Amino acid sequence: MSSDYVIGVDQGTSGTKALLLDRDGSLVAEAERPIAVSHPQAGWVEQNPEDMLANVVACVRDLLDRAQISGDRIAGLGLDNHTETLVLWDAGTGRPVHPAIVWQCRRSTPQSEEIDSGDNRRLIRARTGLDLDPTFTATKLLWIFRNRPDLAEGLRAGKLLWGTVDCWLIWKLTGGACYATESSNASRTMLFNIADLAWDEDLMALFGLTLPRRPEVRPSTGPFGTCLGELLGAEIPITGALGDQQASLFGHGCRQQGQFKSTYGTGAFVWMNAGHTYRPQVEAGYLQTVAWHLDRPTYALEGFVMSAGAVLDWLADNLGLGRNAAEIAAKAEQAGDSGGAILVPAFQGLASPWWAPNARAALMGMDSSTRDDQICHAALEAVCFQVRRVLEDMQGADVRPSGSVRVDGGLTRSAYLLQMQADILGLPVRCGEVEHLTPYGAGLLAGLGAGLWSDLSSLDSLTHGGSSFTPRPEACADWEDRYRSWCRAVELSLTWSSGG
Repeated sequence: MSSDYVIGVDQGTSGTKALLLDRDGSLVAEAERPIAVSHPQAGWVEQNPEDMLANVVACVRDLLDRAQISGDRIAGLGLDNHTETLVLWDAGTGRPVHPAIVWQCRRSTPQSEEIDSGDNRRLIRARTGLDLDPTFTATKLLWIFRNRPDLAEGLRAGKLLWGTVDCWLIWKLTGGACYATESSNASRTMLFNIADLAWDEDLMALFGLTLPRRPEVRPSTGPFGTCLGELLGAEIPITGALGDQQASLFGHGCRQQGQFKSTYGTGAFVWMNAGHTYRPQVEAGYLQTVAWHLDRPTYALEGFVMSAGAVLDWLADNLGLGRNAAEIAAKAEQAGDSGGAILVPAFQGLASPWWAPNARAALMGMDSSTRDDQICHAALEAVCFQVRRVLEDMQGADVRPSGSVRVDGGLTRSAYLLQMQADILGLPVRCGEVEHLTPYGAGLLAGLGAGLWSDLSSLDSLTHGGSSFTPRPEACADWEDRYRSWCRAVELSLTWSSGG
C-alpha cells in the first residue's frame, strides 16, 4: 500500500494542533487538543510534559480515525513546537522530574542579570544571534543549577536528560531510541553556535553548565527515528522537526530571501528569510536564528513580541471585558477607535527591539469618557504597533523585505485587525488559505524528508493564497500620529519601570 499522506503536529503553548495532508498538500483532516498552563508564582509559567505527549498521541490517532486510513499510509510525521521551553526527565524511567519551564517564564531574570555585561552580551549575540533574556533555555538551565541542586547533580551525572520540547517528544515517541534535537530548536537555547552548527563550550562555561549528555543536533529532516506502534497504532517515521515559528515561515512559502511573515498567537512573531549567510550583529534589536537546515542552513531575522493574543486574554480574564479574545476583538471593532487610550502590554517585559524584561504594562491616555470597548481597541492597536516597531528595526539589516506580509495565528480571524495592520504598516497583508500554517509547515517538511516531494521548488505549487488586505492611503496617514504617541508611551513605561 502506498504512503500518500503526511502529518504535521504543532505542540503550541495553548494547545496541540495536527493536520493530515495528502500528496497535493491539501488538508484531509485536522485535530486539536487544549493544554493547561500553570502560573505557580508571579512571572512563572509551567506545563506538564506528559500532557504534551498525550496530546500529540491523541491528535495523531484522531486524524487517522477521522480520515479512516491506516497508519502505514503515513509517509512521515513532522513536529513543531514552542521553542526555548526546557524539559528535564529521568534517563532510566523516562519520567519528567520537573514541570516544563515554558518560554514565557521569567523566573530566571535574576540569573540573567548576574551575567549581564557588555562583553557577555556581545559573545552571546556573536555566537547565537540572540540577546541575553530569561526567555531562552540556557537561563532556565542556570536557574535549575542554582535553585535545584538535586536536579543539577542528576544532570552532571548524566542520569537526567534535558532538551527542548522537540527533543522530549522525539525521545518519548521513539521509546528512548533517539535523543536528538534539530538545528532550529537548538538555535533557541542560547548554547548553540549558529555559524558552526554545534554546541558551544564557551557558552556552556559562561552559564556555568556541566552537561555531559547533550541532544545530538540533526538537520531539520532528520531522520529522527520511528514512533512506537503501540503509541500511534503504526510505526510512523519522524521525518521533520522545526521550531514553531520556523514551521510557520516554511508553511507560508517564505523560502526565498526577503520573504517575511507575522504570526499572531500568544505572542507575535515577525520573521524574515535571511538566506544562507549568517550576519552577526552586536547591538540589541532583531534576533538572528536558524530557520531550517536542509542541505545547508537557512537563517532568519526575528522580531519577538511578548504579548499579542495574551493582551486580549488579559482583558477578558483579568478585567472581565469579554469572555474570550474573540469577544475582545469584536468589541474593539464596534468601538472603531480607542478614544485616546493607549496600552503598553509589557505584562512580562518587552522583547524586540527593547529587550527589557523588567518593563511593566501601562494603560494611559484615558479620561472620564473612556469606554471599555475603547480599551479593547487600544489592545488591538498595541499588537499592530509592536509589529510595526519590529519591522522598522529590521530595516537596519542588509536583507530587505519583499512582497506582502504573510500572516497567520488565532488573531487573524479578525478581518478588522488585519485591515488595521495593513494600514499601520502601509504594506499589503495576506492571510493564508490554510488557517494553521504552523502544523502545515511541519507537514510539508515531513513530506520533504520522507521523499513525498523531491525538493523545495516542488512545494511552491502547494502553497495556496487566501484573503488579502490592501493599505488605504488615507488611513495610513491617520495612524502616524497615533503610532508616535504609542512609541512615546513605551518610553515612559520603560523610564518608570527602571525607576527613572
